[in-house]
Amino acid sequence: MSRARGARRTLASVRLGPLSLGLGLALAWASPARAQSDILEREGTEELPGHRFRSPQRFAVEVKFGPYRPDVDSEFPQSGVNKRAPYQSYFGDGRHLYSALEFDWQLFRKFGSIGMGAGIGYFSVTGTAPSGANPGMASGDTSGFKVVPVSLSAIYRFDHFLETRDIPLVPFGKLGLDWAYWQITDGNGEIAVDMMGNSGRGGTLGWHAAAGLALVLDWLDPEAARDFDADLGVNHTALTFEYNHADISGLGRTGRLHVGDTTWTLGLLLEF
Repeated sequence: MSRARGARRTLASVRLGPLSLGLGLALAWASPARAQSDILEREGTEELPGHRFRSPQRFAVEVKFGPYRPDVDSEFPQSGVNKRAPYQSYFGDGRHLYSALEFDWQLFRKFGSIGMGAGIGYFSVTGTAPSGANPGMASGDTSGFKVVPVSLSAIYRFDHFLETRDIPLVPFGKLGLDWAYWQITDGNGEIAVDMMGNSGRGGTLGWHAAAGLALVLDWLDPEAARDFDADLGVNHTALTFEYNHADISGLGRTGRLHVGDTTWTLGLLLEF
């Protein structure tokens, strides 16, 4: 009987040997892998007040929208016998949708963040095209006017109290330079040409200054915000309100089409 039990144990050992070896190898491989994963999780994160953790924060991207009306008519006399308002005459006095995308690089973080931002915007409006036979008068054709401003900004965000006390309001300011491409198309959809042979296409230099307030949304669902950071590296998600003055009139050079505006935008900001 004992000899039979011994034979069964030997047979079981033979059968389970490869399985045991496989499990052992799997456990031996999993332990370093798990340890390495834990190390990678710990690295690249920092401890914040309230025992929160987050990945490093170096960049931000923002998409924003608002009303816009290029200040074209400010280039022309607004009173007297030479009074002219070509933009208002052809495109009306209303404001139309302006959209913009901005990417920021946060260079320095101490009592807030200081960074550089690069942005691009887009504005388009259609109206009644000027009459070729009677300059200054409208025709029955449509005309298009597009503006694509490109900007470089120095940006400061006062997020000290967000980081230390979880206060979700972050004031910010921006100051920088602009270059705006613009084009005017005629009733045939081609670049317009005036009576002097000047093309309805060009670029204008300028500058801008802005101030705003961001409402950080992490407090709405802290657990989801932490998962968003752990999975995708997004530190904060915020809604932004920005008041912007853009003087895009040539930086003192005359004869440049004025395409700036003083307006506001609403946006969505992601910091990562």
